[in-house]
Amino acid sequence: MSIFIAVVAFFMAFGALWFTSEIARRLDLKNQSAVKPHMGPMQESLRRAERQIRELTLGLEAAERKIRSLDTRNRPVRDGFSNNREGEASAPNDISALDIIRGAGRFYPSDTLKN
Repeated sequence: MSIFIAVVAFFMAFGALWFTSEIARRLDLKNQSAVKPHMGPMQESLRRAERQIRELTLGLEAAERKIRSLDTRNRPVRDGFSNNREGEASAPNDISALDIIRGAGRFYPSDTLKN
């Protein structure tokens, strides 16, 4: 008799699991149908942002290529200009970006009055 009750309890447990899985599946379907209308505009805005980022990246790469081509095209002119100025007494042209930020080559009266 106890074996029969154990088998019935076993089937009841599986039945309870099946009912709860069905309820969970139906609730999940209802939640998905409630969420899908809100996901459309968000996915569209993500696609638009990705497209803009891609276009900006391509534009930046094109600008970098153009700058490199202009630099290589103007290098002989720049070298010729620096060769012409070698005979003249002038300030050195090797100024780093840090010197430019600090203001190299500017006149400061306080610097001239120092002993």
